[in-house]
Amino acid sequence: MLSPRIVRWGLVVTLCALIVSFAGALFTPPAQAQEPDHVLNGTIRAGRETVPDLVVTVSDSSGEIGTSTTNAEGQWSVPITDTGEYTVTLDVTTLPDGIGFREGATNEVIKDIPELDRAAFPVAFRLEDGGAVPLIVPDPEWQRYLNRAVSGLRVGLLVALAAVGLSLIYGVTGLVNFAHSEMVTFGAVVAFGYEALMPSAPFFIPVLLGVASGAALGFVLERGLFKPLRDRKMNNISLMVVSIGLAFVLRYVIVIYFGSAPSGFKHYLIQEAIDIGPISLPAKDLVIMPVAFLLLVLIATLLQKTRIGTSMRAVSDNPALAESSGIDINKTILAVWIAGSALAAAGGIFLGLTNIIEWQMGEKMLLLIFAATTLGGLGTAYGAMVGGLSIGFASEMSTLWLDNDLKFLVALVVLIVILLVRPQGILGVRERFG
Repeated sequence: MLSPRIVRWGLVVTLCALIVSFAGALFTPPAQAQEPDHVLNGTIRAGRETVPDLVVTVSDSSGEIGTSTTNAEGQWSVPITDTGEYTVTLDVTTLPDGIGFREGATNEVIKDIPELDRAAFPVAFRLEDGGAVPLIVPDPEWQRYLNRAVSGLRVGLLVALAAVGLSLIYGVTGLVNFAHSEMVTFGAVVAFGYEALMPSAPFFIPVLLGVASGAALGFVLERGLFKPLRDRKMNNISLMVVSIGLAFVLRYVIVIYFGSAPSGFKHYLIQEAIDIGPISLPAKDLVIMPVAFLLLVLIATLLQKTRIGTSMRAVSDNPALAESSGIDINKTILAVWIAGSALAAAGGIFLGLTNIIEWQMGEKMLLLIFAATTLGGLGTAYGAMVGGLSIGFASEMSTLWLDNDLKFLVALVVLIVILLVRPQGILGVRERFG
């Protein structure tokens, strides 16, 4: 007769295999094609009609990179070989009669390329029949600062979403979960699969299913892996090593089913910017930022106003006292894993919307997530929110003076400076010894 331990582990392995098989059924790996050169490109239209024979010039801080003339379909492209800020200029002398720019638009577009994570980077000019041909008026310096600050706010909100989940898990269990970064990737990849499976469905349905799948993954990991290990009295150092191994397993399961080629949500690859006064943002950012902010407000309300939130804070402060007060420790830990994993999945989906989806996207964010959690104060959800916003703001504002490749370095320097002044973090509580 099989022992209960063998039966339990057999059920866990079977459940994990079903989840992996289901994720794999959502999409097949894309065919591996020869990688094209990195290009800035676009299709120029006036209304619904494409405009041929327009000359587009691309330049950077060192001078002109290249020029391109639109073909019969209005398409143009210019190869690039490095990251940085590019200026894309449309030669107004090549515009046909009767075609001009929409109100507020100019023939110059600034394109920021933080990393060469895909083949093509689209650039859009806003033309229309009967529009005006404007003079080139550079953006004032204060406007560049303001737009970069808004970009920093967006990055900070996404980092905070993922960092809150990591901080909650650490606060309640004491576990530094290195697999948290792969939960970020898991949310984006599963939402991408659902979008491919239901191309005509409203996009919020794949998003909700992706977040729910992230929550389900958290449930499986807690009940199937970490709780049995805690029951066997495994210490947190050993559990941390297990989480590192789990991160590698999840990462390479994702690359097997998703593939190594970057991709993006099909309906949100190219969007024209919307001007709100001096601020220019893609339409999707006008949705992502408020939703991310509302999620952070929701988790803060949950922690303060609900019974499960009170249990989470009590277990985080003093597990023994919380248990003696009648709080179910195991249920509280399970709730934290589900909520933290769902937040990580949501952060991954929003990150995939703003940038690109790839199998290493969570790994690239891991350092920022840890930095935000440490900066705000280990184990404090509010601290993770403040730390995420601080890291995002500092990293994006630094690109006004430094190369894009150095922005994460600036964020880490800010972390070190603040910790030298306040070792417990911004909202952390200083521990007393002796």
